[in-house]
Amino acid sequence: MKIAVHLARHRRLLALCGLSLLLHLLALAWIGPRLVVAQRDAAGGTIALRLADAAPPVPAQPQTAAAPALPPVPATRRAPAAPPEGAAPPPSPALPPLRPLLPAPSAPPSAGMPASASASASAAPAGAVPQGMPGRYLVRMPPSARLLYSVSRIRPGRPPASEGEAQIVWEAEDGRYQLRVEGVLGLLESEGGGDDAGIAPLLASEHQDDGSDRITRFDRARGRIAFDSGAGSAPLHLGSQDQASVLMQLAGIGLAQPEQMQDTVEIVVGGPDGAGVARFQVLGSEQLATGAGTLATVRLAELAQPAGARRARLELWLAPAHDWMPVQLRVTAPDGSVATQVLTRIETAPAPAQAM
Repeated sequence: MKIAVHLARHRRLLALCGLSLLLHLLALAWIGPRLVVAQRDAAGGTIALRLADAAPPVPAQPQTAAAPALPPVPATRRAPAAPPEGAAPPPSPALPPLRPLLPAPSAPPSAGMPASASASASAAPAGAVPQGMPGRYLVRMPPSARLLYSVSRIRPGRPPASEGEAQIVWEAEDGRYQLRVEGVLGLLESEGGGDDAGIAPLLASEHQDDGSDRITRFDRARGRIAFDSGAGSAPLHLGSQDQASVLMQLAGIGLAQPEQMQDTVEIVVGGPDGAGVARFQVLGSEQLATGAGTLATVRLAELAQPAGARRARLELWLAPAHDWMPVQLRVTAPDGSVATQVLTRIETAPAPAQAM
C-alpha cells in the first residue's frame, strides 16, 4: 500500500524521466551515423570526433563520352635488312632527265661582270614550302642556277697560280634535281629528289683522271648507301648527302631559316670510300671580294679530321642575297696546298612567263 502511494506521488516525475530518456535515444539515433571516430595516433592521443556530411557519398558514374584522342605517334622508321654480303645492290631508280633550264654561256666569264638579278634570301619562291628535317634543320630546295668561278692554287714554296675556270650547275624542277660540280672538289655529279629532310640524292659519281667514275648509290628502298669502291654499304640516315649535294643542302638550310646558320652544322655525307658526319663550323659574316662585286657572305669551315686522317678540308662562303649559294670554295690538301675558286658570275633560271 505504501509503495502504491509512493508511485502515485512520483508519477509525474517518472513520466518526465521517461520522456527525457526517449528524447535522448532519438537524438543519439539521429547523430550516431554522422559521427566519425578518428583512430588514435601512434602516440595514444585522444579520440577526435567530427560531423560528417549528411548526404552519403555518391558513387562515381562510369564515363560515357570518350575523351578526345591524341594524334598518333609516328612509328620509328627501321632500315630494311642489309643485303647478303657479296650480293650486288639493285640499281637505284633512274630519274627522267631534266630539261635544260639555263642557256650555255656564249663567252667565258670575265672579271668585274655584275651578277644577274637573284631572289633575296628572305623572299621565298612562289609555291616553295620549307621541308622539315625531324629534330634537325628546315631545308628549302634552292632555285636553279649556274655559278661560274675562277680558280687559283697556292703550293708550298710557290707563288699563286691561276688554274682556269670552274662551275656549279644546279637544276631543280618538280621536286627533282641534277647537279654538276667542277673545280677544286674535282668533277662531281649528283641526281635525286627531295624528302622531309631536304635534298635526297639517289646516285652520285666522282670522275677520275683515267676517265672512269666512282659511283655512290643511295638505296632508299633498303635504307643503305652502297659504295662502288668495294667498301660495302652503310646505313642511309635521313638527311644524308653526297659530296656534291651537301653544298646545296647547306644553301637550303640557310634559305629556309637563316637562324640555323650558327655554331656547328652537321650533315652525314656519303662518298665512294664510305660515309661519315661532316661538321661545318659557322665562322660568321664576312665581306668577300668576287668578280661579281663585293658580297656579304657567311663563312663555314669543315672541322679538322681526327689525327692521322689524310683528307682535304673544305671551306665555303655562302651568299644570303643569292639564295645562299656558295660564292667561294677553298680546299686545303694534306700537303698544305690551297686551291680556291671564287665567283665571277651567277646565271639564274628565267622566271616563268605570266599569262596575260
